[in-house]
Amino acid sequence: MNVRYQGGYTLIEIMIAMTLAVGSLAAVSSLVGYGVGVNGNLLSSARLNEELGNVYALIIADLRRTGYSGNTMAMVSQPDANPSPFNQSISISEYPGETAQSCVLFSYDSNDNGTLDQASPNEHFGYRLLDGTVEIRRNALDCTSNGWEDLTDGSVVNVTSLRFAINQTIQQGIASTSVTVFLSGELSANDKLSRTYETVVVVRNYES
Repeated sequence: MNVRYQGGYTLIEIMIAMTLAVGSLAAVSSLVGYGVGVNGNLLSSARLNEELGNVYALIIADLRRTGYSGNTMAMVSQPDANPSPFNQSISISEYPGETAQSCVLFSYDSNDNGTLDQASPNEHFGYRLLDGTVEIRRNALDCTSNGWEDLTDGSVVNVTSLRFAINQTIQQGIASTSVTVFLSGELSANDKLSRTYETVVVVRNYES
């Protein structure tokens, strides 16, 4: 009679295989967790960039238009008879209790009619910092008034700093005005993620 031997794994081999399998699963899980964490940080960083970057771009674009008037031709040909109501409109202060120079007010001719309109469209513009939020001016309110409108979402971004500074220089007898803008903020859910922006805006239509 022929005796057949049935092959198989020993207990030691099975334990080694299980150990290797568990180690492999742990490594895969770690990689997956790392990937999820990286993706989460990227999304959070993108959201911070979008929130702060868009507000920063809006402030810069608005400030560049300061002093603009649609009545430019008449102002050039007869300056004494056609003074611009938008000249010298920049002022900087702050809301009580906030950082100094964290509010800027200015005006420009948004509808090209040469008149500083008080109704719709109201051509008094401005931005300020209040309680970690950037706000936009409404209805010719001053820096100390309530009633401004939030631009940033405090549940997403905590704005840690907003500052403005007016710079005036004279080169070859020509006066030049610029505004330095500094904006900094952090993600409300993770203060380790932060962004800072700073630039100097040349205000070409402004006369000091």
